[in-house]
Amino acid sequence: MAQVLAEPGDVRHGFSYNTSFNRDFRRITGIAATRNGNILLCDYDNKNLILVDSSGHLLKNLYVDSEPYDLTITSQNIGFITLPNTRSLLQIDPERMVILFKATCEDLHTNALCVSAISNRGEDVILNFACLLGIKRHGSFYAIPFFKGCDEEM
Repeated sequence: MAQVLAEPGDVRHGFSYNTSFNRDFRRITGIAATRNGNILLCDYDNKNLILVDSSGHLLKNLYVDSEPYDLTITSQNIGFITLPNTRSLLQIDPERMVILFKATCEDLHTNALCVSAISNRGEDVILNFACLLGIKRHGSFYAIPFFKGCDEEM
């Protein structure tokens, strides 16, 4: 039984997965599957994103400048990762493990804590990717949509 821990001892997600990893994972706080069936993990304590295949073999990792907390991967295979300690959100290509975009909030009383992918097909436009951010601002929690259209520059 694998467990994803938000706080030490507090289980966010649990799942059965029979494999062995040749890595010393620390606190895994986020997990998502890519379109190709690989698994992306947030290693909070090591400030690392880890991509493994379905057998648990390490494919790539990406060190980030702060502790990654939560992640999601959209149907277009775009990853979003929250970095609450720096009030940031990363957009990545999960298969190549490269950062495509980084947004940071300057308000010291605001944190992006969680992220979730949503389906976003309109009548006139199909956006490349969309997600909902869980934002904690001045003690209140909000769900904020984040969209980046296909015609926008990064």
